[in-house]
Amino acid sequence: MPRYPPRRSGRPPAAPDRRPRYRALSLDLWFTTISHGGASDVQWDRARLEVLGDLLAGPGRRPVAPARLRSALTRVRARLAEEGRSATDTAPRTIVEMVARTARAQLRVRPGVAGRQFSDAGLLEFPPRINPEAVRVSAQLAAAGVPVVSVTNTGRSAATWRWFFQTHSGPRFATVVASCDLGTAKPAPEIFLEAARRLRLPPASVLHVGDRWDLDVGGAVAAGLGAALYRGLWHAYPPGLYPAQAKPRAVRDVARIDQLEELLERVRFATRRSD
Repeated sequence: MPRYPPRRSGRPPAAPDRRPRYRALSLDLWFTTISHGGASDVQWDRARLEVLGDLLAGPGRRPVAPARLRSALTRVRARLAEEGRSATDTAPRTIVEMVARTARAQLRVRPGVAGRQFSDAGLLEFPPRINPEAVRVSAQLAAAGVPVVSVTNTGRSAATWRWFFQTHSGPRFATVVASCDLGTAKPAPEIFLEAARRLRLPPASVLHVGDRWDLDVGGAVAAGLGAALYRGLWHAYPPGLYPAQAKPRAVRDVARIDQLEELLERVRFATRRSD
């Protein structure tokens, strides 16, 4: 019998899906996962000075005058700036030890304990506001087998943020990469590469979402990660905190990170279930 070619449907073949396929999500912390809310840098600085007063002692274990501590902390920050550094890429323990030397004071407790107390200072009394979108999207992705991490420029250690989120019903990040722990801050590629290393994933399979195109998007792209700009909390910036941002045309952006459909229009996640 003659062989006939198979019948072809009238519909053209579907175009291949060329969207990047990600295996993990990275979220920025400030103005993506959290915002100042009712807290302020002034309140947190006061809390840090109070903690320093408890941690440090002068000759004869006498208290150190608050004015002296304030002056020492200001001088330490100025010294870091001269070296091209800041509190966001310096460990809290190091800050406390530098203040102690500058104020000619002695630590009342072990350096590690002092660093943790300084890192925690003011966060319980003046907690930042947690973005409910970040809580929902991290829970949804985690349920689908997609790990969610945080990559952040912060003067508080990762241990502090894990404690804060656990006690305030925040996102349960698989890991927090804090700049002060690592000694380098965004947009340096190293901080993003550290997140991929901890996830044991190639950088290209991680999508980073953050509110700053220069720090978050630029840094993530330079490290080989995917990137999306989040503009949902731009309205919450304290006046003068950040310069005006001009979004590059090639950068995808989202207004809400908890609407997965909006994000997945542009990217897709590979989950354990589908693999």
